[in-house]
Amino acid sequence: MSSTPIADAIYLQLRALEAEHRQMQETLKALRAAPGGADFATLEALQKENARLRAELARLSQHARYEEWFERHFGIRLPTPNTWPFTTFGPGTPWGDKAAFGLQDAEILFAEHLLEQLEAEGIPGAIVEFGTYYGHWLQVLDGILERRGWRRDIWGFDSFEGLPPPQEGLDPGVWQAGQYAAPYEEVQARLRTAERPWIRLVKGWFHESLRQEPAVSIREIAYARIDGDLYASCVECLAYLTPRLVKGAILVFDDWQFDPTIGEPRAFDEWRAANPGWEFEFLGMNLWAHLYLRVKARP
Repeated sequence: MSSTPIADAIYLQLRALEAEHRQMQETLKALRAAPGGADFATLEALQKENARLRAELARLSQHARYEEWFERHFGIRLPTPNTWPFTTFGPGTPWGDKAAFGLQDAEILFAEHLLEQLEAEGIPGAIVEFGTYYGHWLQVLDGILERRGWRRDIWGFDSFEGLPPPQEGLDPGVWQAGQYAAPYEEVQARLRTAERPWIRLVKGWFHESLRQEPAVSIREIAYARIDGDLYASCVECLAYLTPRLVKGAILVFDDWQFDPTIGEPRAFDEWRAANPGWEFEFLGMNLWAHLYLRVKARP
C-alpha cells in the first residue's frame, strides 16, 4: 500500500519537530545548569516555544497514529484533514455556507449513485438512519427512490429529545445533552409519513428502541446511516446492525472523529475486534467527516 504526498509530508514534519524538541530540551537543560542561569525573559520565551512544539508534536503524532489505524482497517492511507468541512472558508460567511452546501449537493449525488448500485446489483434490504434530527437525510434518500420509481422500507430511529449526556474520555467535547432535539410530530409532517407508509419513525433511546418491536422485525438492511454522534449510541447501532447488514450494503458514519480512541471510530474498532470476518471497502469521505463504506464480506 503506497502512502500519499500529504501523509509523507506529515511524517517528515513530525520527525523534524521531534528533533527540534530534543534540541530545545537540551538548550533548556544547559541554560538551567549554566553559572548564574539564563535571564528570566529568555528562559520564559524558550519555555513557551517548547510548550508550542510539544503541542504540535502531540497533534501530528495523533494524526500519524490515526492514519496508521485507518489504513489497517480500510487498506488506504487517508491524510487527516485540517478543517471541518474541508475548506478554510469559515462557517457563517456567504462563501463558507456556499462551500458547505456545494459539498452537501455533491454528497447527495454520491448517495444517489450508491442507491443506483444497490438496485443494479439486487442488494436487498431497508434503508435505516439512527439519529434523524429533522429528517433531512431520510427525505433526501426517499426522494431519490421516488424519482427513480424504486421502493424500499425506510426507518428513522431517534429519541426526538436530543443527545444523551456525552461521556468524558469517550466522546469529543463538542456536544451536550439535549442537543439536536426535534419535535416528533414536526418530523412526521416533514416526511409526510401519513401518506408514505413505507417511511416509519421510531421514537426512543437506542438502547431501548433497537431491542424491541418494530426494530427487531427488520431482517435485512442495505443502507445504514449512523448519526447518533456519541460513542455509546454507535455501540448500540453496530450491535443492532450485526445480524442485519447484508453483503454489499452501504454503511455511513455521519460524525467520524479523526481519533480511534473516541466516538464512532472507537465504537467501530471495538465492534470489529469482537466480530471478526467483516471486510469493508472505503468509498469516500465528505463534508463534516461523513465516512462511506461498503460491506465487502461478512461472517
